[in-house]
Amino acid sequence: MKTETVIKAIGDYWDERSASFDMDHDTEDADAWMQTLSSLLGGDKKKNVLDLGTGTGFLANMTARLGYPTVGMDLSPEMMRHAVRHAAESGSGAVYMCGNALELPFVDETVDTIVNARLIWTIVEPDGMIAEWRRVLKPGGALFCFNRMQDGVGLTTGKNGPVYASEELDAALSVKSASMDELVLLLQRNGFVNVEIRRLPGLTRPEFDYECWYVLTGEKPMDPKREAELQMAKFWDQSAPEYEQAHRLQDTDAWEKALSELVGENRALSILDVATGTGMLANALGARGYEHVKGCDISAGMMRIAKQHAREQSNGVTFEYGNAEALPYLDESFDIVLNSRLLWTIEDASAAASEWWRVLKPGGRVLALNELENGSIVCGKLEEYKSSIGCEKLPFSNASDREITAVLEEAGFQNVGVRQLPGCRSVYSDHDNWYVFEGTK
Repeated sequence: MKTETVIKAIGDYWDERSASFDMDHDTEDADAWMQTLSSLLGGDKKKNVLDLGTGTGFLANMTARLGYPTVGMDLSPEMMRHAVRHAAESGSGAVYMCGNALELPFVDETVDTIVNARLIWTIVEPDGMIAEWRRVLKPGGALFCFNRMQDGVGLTTGKNGPVYASEELDAALSVKSASMDELVLLLQRNGFVNVEIRRLPGLTRPEFDYECWYVLTGEKPMDPKREAELQMAKFWDQSAPEYEQAHRLQDTDAWEKALSELVGENRALSILDVATGTGMLANALGARGYEHVKGCDISAGMMRIAKQHAREQSNGVTFEYGNAEALPYLDESFDIVLNSRLLWTIEDASAAASEWWRVLKPGGRVLALNELENGSIVCGKLEEYKSSIGCEKLPFSNASDREITAVLEEAGFQNVGVRQLPGCRSVYSDHDNWYVFEGTK
């Protein structure tokens, strides 16, 4: 039986049984459930919750009442009619939508927490479905699958005959009688970590003799590079309000002239300012009449200032989110890639240089501007920055000019060199200490 046919048949089955299923939750201790959910989900009420196979909204309405932004999703609109009614009765703010847990209508890494109750036994194509859940979870996001189980046994659904009164349909439910070890392995082989099964006693009212509730839990691991990127962004967001005052440039006319000489006279060149910060270089080029200037950065706080300057100048420069080590642009998109005071902050120098080479057109040039003293990079907040992002070493911090040019050459750049920029200095410098590292693709 095709997967699409199985999914439709399951949805139809629950449509027909929605009214009787709704009564099943009368056996549960709602207060105990609320306490358990609050403990599992934690105190951060900004984190959103996706309740898959929400049915009549048993979990979704509780998580919404606890204060978590919640979406409940199910194959069965008839089941969710009860969910919507319960939401109105209880004051829940949960939102409901029809959807298939095998093909979630969400962008990658947008969900903080996925929950479900009595869904795991009924899933089809289990590896594909668990991988899909992992896709939409944010790094560090959590999965909680609640189901009744037998201690040391696992799921027991279907052991006494077909669940859906159809052997063909039941054959698609490969997890319905899975052991606890098999459930743990299902999550682990699809990339979840900290996977475990916990017993949750006391959730069903004592007068009802049912199997105990358990929760299968796991986390989507945090990508170390992504975590570092978030910490970098936070550092520069916090630095943004004072950044320009502390990093002002002397003689802006001299700077704009030097930039024009570096870039060339062709005002139609496509130019990318990587790690643009408050847009000093990008806006200076826009002020000189360059028509296609774009700045990218991981700090929204810094770029907010850059955008304001661009609006004030009406210079046509645009800004968008982008990481210097993983640029969001197609190959061979720019004539010039430049940056200022970026070098010392880079965690993976080779990756960054390779990215700059990748997005440059053949014949395009990289221009990396930085302050140097005695042939080495100047970096003012090195220890504070390393501590804030949890990084022990930044390869270009205090690097020599030869070490930097070597990395550019290894990335494929030709005619690599470094030269001083006459007349270019910062307000706190008493001499010309700005240089440009350059190379050609």
